[in-house]
Amino acid sequence: MSARSLTLLPLLPVLAVLLALFAAPQAGAQIIQFEEFQTDEPPFSLRPDDEAAPTSSPSQSGRGRLESDPPAADHADPDRMQLVPLRAATLRPEGVGPVMRFNGEVVTERFILFLPADPGQTELRLAHRTGIDALPERSSLRVSVNGNEIQTLVPDNFVDFGQDVIDVPEGVLHAGRNSVEITARHTHRVACGPDAAFALWSEIDTANSGVPVPARDFEIGPIGFLAAIAAQTAQQMPVVIRRPDPEASLLAAAPFIGQIASLLGGAPPRIESAPFWALEGPMPEAARITALAPGQGLEGPRFERGGDGAIVLMVEQTDDFGPISDGLLAAVGDLPASGAATLTPGRAQPLSALGAGRLQGEGRYIRLAVDFALPWDWLLLASQKARLDLDYRFAPGLPQGALLLVKVNGTTVRLLPLDRDGGPDMPTLPISFEARLLHPGANRIEFEALVPGDPPDAACAPMERAVLDISAASQIYVPQSPQMWMPSIDRALSRMTGWNIHLTQSAEAALPPGLAPQLAAALMIAQPGAGRDDPSARLSVGTMGDLERMDAPLPPASRRALADSLSRQRLQPSATEPGTTRWELIEAPGDRGLFSGLEQITDLPERVRQAAIRMVRGDAPALEDWLATHQGQAALLQPDPARPDDIWLIFGPFAEPSTIAGALAASQGSRSGPEGQLALYVAGEGWVSWADPQRPLHLSDGVTPGNIRAVLGNHATVSPLSFLALILSLTAISALLALAILVTTRRRAGQ
Repeated sequence: MSARSLTLLPLLPVLAVLLALFAAPQAGAQIIQFEEFQTDEPPFSLRPDDEAAPTSSPSQSGRGRLESDPPAADHADPDRMQLVPLRAATLRPEGVGPVMRFNGEVVTERFILFLPADPGQTELRLAHRTGIDALPERSSLRVSVNGNEIQTLVPDNFVDFGQDVIDVPEGVLHAGRNSVEITARHTHRVACGPDAAFALWSEIDTANSGVPVPARDFEIGPIGFLAAIAAQTAQQMPVVIRRPDPEASLLAAAPFIGQIASLLGGAPPRIESAPFWALEGPMPEAARITALAPGQGLEGPRFERGGDGAIVLMVEQTDDFGPISDGLLAAVGDLPASGAATLTPGRAQPLSALGAGRLQGEGRYIRLAVDFALPWDWLLLASQKARLDLDYRFAPGLPQGALLLVKVNGTTVRLLPLDRDGGPDMPTLPISFEARLLHPGANRIEFEALVPGDPPDAACAPMERAVLDISAASQIYVPQSPQMWMPSIDRALSRMTGWNIHLTQSAEAALPPGLAPQLAAALMIAQPGAGRDDPSARLSVGTMGDLERMDAPLPPASRRALADSLSRQRLQPSATEPGTTRWELIEAPGDRGLFSGLEQITDLPERVRQAAIRMVRGDAPALEDWLATHQGQAALLQPDPARPDDIWLIFGPFAEPSTIAGALAASQGSRSGPEGQLALYVAGEGWVSWADPQRPLHLSDGVTPGNIRAVLGNHATVSPLSFLALILSLTAISALLALAILVTTRRRAGQ
């Protein structure tokens, strides 16, 4: 190498930097963004006295920017229109996403619209499409806003989503939470009846439906912050929390994130932790959270405008998010009531006391439901009876074969004809059913009506009145029980509020870092703002590799079967096989008995064998056999009966973390949530559960003369062989005592 080349060596790093700077604009440079605040607006403080605090930290001000960085004013253009989207008010465990489907003839769904300011006279955009089976001339989408009917649309977008613009008068919408209700009415083109109703559907694209507002309406403050979060998360963007230590735990923010989800509707948003210096993403942030280290001059939570136009919630890095939650509630109002009402055993209660309003059904297939909860220490498994005093009426002149099915947690307890004696004057009908159909926690009573088409091969004629009306004055009675319980996943989850979530090493390496607070918020969405949970309750999050390392008495065969179930990627077989109609799925109430027909006599030996197996193992199949017929993306399991509050969440290789978190949030307080000892999440179906027939039975209070019969009945149902052995032992002891007394008496008489 020449001497001239050696003299140029020190200049090579400088030349490399210059080349990189010149090449950056052509390559699309990543922008390093630092927290910078605009000072043209006064800061908004959450403190009651609204004292002014320093607008930024002396050591945390300024933003690094390259020449190709667009100016902040481009992001904060006050005339730029931003769509505030609709958000589903009710989550569905079978699937979460921006598209909401309306299945059936007459379906109503409610949405939440969170606006940053009073928009006055404005427009509501609705992106929708409908299945080709619907006849548009006899179908409609009726839109109501805050109880005011605004417009009725014709569902005629059959190929792709089309957007309709609806004029909303002044005074209908307001700042904060607004309720948008959409009722879809469908008529089949060529058929009529319950089966035709299942081919009818419409969809709403919530991410592209909502109210456009100018950027200037997103003022700094709680309402503007929440509206910006709603707009941002609807575009599948996360909520970013910038802080000094981005690797630290974010579980302390879980109550706050859960409260945001409850206020806005929908699933808990994705959460990302980032340092103060961060790469600017492809889309500008509408809102974020910045946590400053203690001693930076921040005297309380406050809102400011970021250099990129985003609304920034500034907090001090701490474990206490209480002041933030209190400030949001004070500005927005109390959270709406969530969760099902709790029924008090031992006395009759009307359905209205359980939160049920007027239950009316239209169309040829109707499903009305009343959800309620029973205490977690309520348990009756024997022959005790509950009762529903049903006040109902139905339209006269319905076609022959019309039926009403009354169901308790999916089991039909009564079939009622609807093709005769219809009208307004119907006597109260007492319906007795087995109390063991009810469960601790969430329960559901359903009224399912099937009205055949008349004729079935033509479009349904319009009906002028409701087909079915269930009075909210109908009463339900559930008998009291001893304070007993059995381990189950839903009971354990009800004791958690998200604080005791632990990610294994493999989960931390494979799953997003913001998953833990997102799961915690999902557990708290039904009870936001709740205090810390029972320290014994614990949720461990892992991957399939943790199944072998799990410290639990789970047999190796069960671990392998679960791993195989999570590894298979194929669709779950539908419960309704091709060609099956709703009429064939009707379940007749009651047991037909051992000799219900002569044709069953030939099956007697096999039925006796199966009865003997059920006596030993119960009705549930073995876990390995059950897993062989089910495939899931994630699994919730309770591996050790001795530690009932120790729950595991295992992610399979095809699981989407945000989807599982949304499904977990939707299942809180729902009858369709996970239960038993193992639950699989199946895409498009929700949670399917398996209960261990050998799970132990616990008695919380003592045995008394008033509850001894129920206690013995529960034990006899759970462990019939053990109970039979106990009875035989007591009988043998009694016989021996009687024999001893008889022998002793005769000896004395002989003397």
